[in-house]
Amino acid sequence: MKTPIAAICAMLLLAGCEKEMTLHSGLEELQANLVMAALQDEGISCRKTPGEEGTWNVTVSDAKFADAVNLLERKGLPRRARQGIGEVFKKTGMISSPSEERIRFMDALAQDIAKTISMIDGVVDARVHVVLPENDPFARNVRPSSAAVAIRSRWDADVTDIIPSVKGLVKNAIEGLSYDKIMVTVFRDAPPKQKK
Repeated sequence: MKTPIAAICAMLLLAGCEKEMTLHSGLEELQANLVMAALQDEGISCRKTPGEEGTWNVTVSDAKFADAVNLLERKGLPRRARQGIGEVFKKTGMISSPSEERIRFMDALAQDIAKTISMIDGVVDARVHVVLPENDPFARNVRPSSAAVAIRSRWDADVTDIIPSVKGLVKNAIEGLSYDKIMVTVFRDAPPKQKK
């Protein structure tokens, strides 16, 4: 009689120990918390464990791994780390050419604006491309600056009504840029697949 009871207890113990898989590793704590909140809102249990150098890892059960990956992809989590102006302008050599400085400045400016737009409710991600032509101050024809903004929105969010505000934000962030030289394009995520 002891053997079957011991076997049943062992089976129950093993059934309770689901295999876990690492969903994301090396996350800042805020990103790990956002990932966990999104998963728990959908009923997917997860765990946060310390990683290397002050980072965090998020794990889920093997059975829920695919659901978790698909959910986070739809929500655009974890958000990509972007470099701000301070990080981009770190000098690596003794002297930078004016062209290198200009390219670094445009890239940093675009990343800072994209980071701000990404914080708007309903926006999953944003990219900004800035063109600041090098104009000859003595030339008759001056080429205007321009910007293109690509917004990826949640499938259930209509962000078209914020386009004028986004254009205003970009216009005021970039010196010499006119409102009509800003193009904003919205790409909406596909809705989640219905479970059978």
